[in-house]
Amino acid sequence: MIFLANIGNTNVNYGLYEKRILASGYFPIHLLSCERRALALFRSLLRKCRVSREEVEGTVISSVVPEKNAIILNAAEKISQTEPVLISSQTGWEFDTSAYSGVLGTDRLLCCSAALQKYKPPFVVVDFGTATTLNVIDSSGTFAGGVILPGVRTGLRALAASTSQLHEIPFFGPKSAIGKNTAECMLSGATFGTAAMLEGLVRRIEKELGANADVIVTGGNAKAIIPYCELEARYEPELLLEGLAIQANRLIAVSKKARVE
Repeated sequence: MIFLANIGNTNVNYGLYEKRILASGYFPIHLLSCERRALALFRSLLRKCRVSREEVEGTVISSVVPEKNAIILNAAEKISQTEPVLISSQTGWEFDTSAYSGVLGTDRLLCCSAALQKYKPPFVVVDFGTATTLNVIDSSGTFAGGVILPGVRTGLRALAASTSQLHEIPFFGPKSAIGKNTAECMLSGATFGTAAMLEGLVRRIEKELGANADVIVTGGNAKAIIPYCELEARYEPELLLEGLAIQANRLIAVSKKARVE
């Protein structure tokens, strides 16, 4: 049994893995202010799955919020009684990333890694999180690059923070693209606007690739946007944790080989 966790800008996505993802959950990152709270959260998952601490062989963690790493890593070590593995951009990947010159978030890499186990490239992995990212794997299986833009809820908060007459509103799906009041207009922009933007970006990406590309969608805001998209998208809610599970399997295989040698 392997404990998995990704420390994101808005939530910690965590789960248990043994041949498959057994259970998973999200928890707001701002509420994990200390190791005690993180430990209580992780123990609640074990209780839910009726798994004892002794059954957890290790933990694999990724993060895009370095200041939260110590809290999560220390709590995870107490759960498994072993030192957690922290995935980084220097981790060995099964695909070429040399075309990208910037720092690549491990969440983007993990999602692409998991997608490559399920889909034939070329494809675009879309992660609807705090930021919306499009990550492109070309026909050769190489990470070609991508797009980063504000997430759906991030955009709504930015509007409210940057304007005097627009305020924060509850996020839910509008019935019409034509809003009849300010809140409906903002929701239309967030949902229909994001969907239309995705459709346009995918068309441009396919033009640059010179081929049609599957669209694979994941992330906390994905279910809110998919109904408004006029393109076929494959919804993979556990893609990030599945990427962590791939790394866990690789590390287990390396460890077994080392013991044999």
